[in-house]
Amino acid sequence: MNIPEENFKSFITIRLSLAPESIRHDMCRLRKINEWFADKELTAENVENFFYELKQKGLKNNTLNTYRTVFCHIRDYCKARNLPYDFFEGFKSYKKTKPDIVIFTQEEIAKLVDTKLEYGKFRGNDVSYLNFRYSTFTKFLSQTGCRFGEAANLKVKNLDIELGRATLIETKTNENRTVFVTGPLISDLKELIQEKEPNELVFQNAAGGPIHPQDYNSDLKKRATIARITNLQKVHAHNFRHTYATLSLEAGVGIMEVSKLLGHKDIRTTADTYLHLTDKTLQKAAMRHPLVRGGIEPNETLNAVKEALENLHLEGDSRFLYSLSQSSNGLEFSLQTKNK
Repeated sequence: MNIPEENFKSFITIRLSLAPESIRHDMCRLRKINEWFADKELTAENVENFFYELKQKGLKNNTLNTYRTVFCHIRDYCKARNLPYDFFEGFKSYKKTKPDIVIFTQEEIAKLVDTKLEYGKFRGNDVSYLNFRYSTFTKFLSQTGCRFGEAANLKVKNLDIELGRATLIETKTNENRTVFVTGPLISDLKELIQEKEPNELVFQNAAGGPIHPQDYNSDLKKRATIARITNLQKVHAHNFRHTYATLSLEAGVGIMEVSKLLGHKDIRTTADTYLHLTDKTLQKAAMRHPLVRGGIEPNETLNAVKEALENLHLEGDSRFLYSLSQSSNGLEFSLQTKNK
């Protein structure tokens, strides 16, 4: 059995209207499926054996579900082409497993942005400019929480420097979404798009095409090694999204707002992914109610206020003079802007 790649890609693009990032993931999975089924018939028994092997290799349920989705698309493809499609009857989705989320610290993100790499030449041309380009891409991912594909496919015409916003068109949910940028990132983006045409990509690789996730993650790990970030397993592009969501929730941003900023179609996706944080946030919200707060020990209220201030991470903002200390019976907090 072999599903023709180009024909299948055309089907999921036109008939199923999948977003570019979803298409890319589907095609990666299809190649592995085609490889496994190269000398086998597409039957329910063989599909069962395929998933059994994946389970034996230790793949988690969430990953197995991505393969299940592709098989659903293959079934739709076969049905549309008048081919047998009963090979996937009765295959239920796997119970979702909570993802292991290990986020970046703000210090680690700063190191990844500031660490420089030497790029040498590409096709005989100097490409040292890639250091600034990839560094700005890292800033954009970490400060917007958008998906890799959303950032990689951002076009100049969808970036509004004056208003500090970018409109993401090619999203996973096929719905436009706005993300916001501020401060130095705006200046970097402005420099990056100088002399570019409206339909050009904001972030380009050396060949002028979109940055590829494997190339970027490889680049990121090199920076992490130079910066002496020891846990290389967490060094990948999607972790900026997890970090953005986690820091937002810890800072007291509501789960509804975080869900909208992340572009989740269903708020349950946000809640399921960051359950440990949302429970904690709800507990803090309950403690803020006037009738509840009166029954809480004063020190617990002090600790809650201190934690809320610490989650703003003002100590890392060079624009302010900041101090926070706690004694046995109170908090001392000072925040002033630095004189220019």
